[in-house]
Amino acid sequence: MSGKAVIALTESELRALLLKTREHDHRAYLMFLVTVLHGCRVSELVNLRAKHFSFDGTDWYLTVQRLKGSNKTTQKLISSTDTLFDEARVMSDWVQGMKPKEFVFTNAHDKPLTRWGVNYLVEQYARWAGIPEHKRFPHALKHTCGIQMRRSGATLETIQNALGHKRLDSTAMYLRVTQDEVDDARAKAFAAACI
Repeated sequence: MSGKAVIALTESELRALLLKTREHDHRAYLMFLVTVLHGCRVSELVNLRAKHFSFDGTDWYLTVQRLKGSNKTTQKLISSTDTLFDEARVMSDWVQGMKPKEFVFTNAHDKPLTRWGVNYLVEQYARWAGIPEHKRFPHALKHTCGIQMRRSGATLETIQNALGHKRLDSTAMYLRVTQDEVDDARAKAFAAACI
């Protein structure tokens, strides 16, 4: 498959971003966590309300009305022994007590966040976390979801369903390599040549 490399965070970059953000801004940490674990677009993220999170007595779920002609998805929140990725615990704590129509993520004035506000937060915390400049934008988090799923062995159809894509060709971009994979392959090739 040809095409441009996908811009996504590496595992260490994602971890650095979440750690730095959690240390300084719990709300931004939760936004980034939800964005990457569910592959949300910024517009989908800023429109989340408490009613989009539900508890069935055992597990927590997030329903996202996907934009750009994509399907609605309902996904279980991830539970993890790694506290950085224990989405079920931190998000259930965050939304409990909220009224159903309340926006989940607001600005300092209790108003819904804007796309520009999220862009600013991603750029700021990514810079502080040492993320390369070309990866300091929210869509890199969405791409990170698809790439991490591919690296874990998920099928293209599984990634399609997770991201709510109606068409498989929209999901096919995650079959492309990332620039980091290209750079790693080049480095390995020339390291081997130097032996």
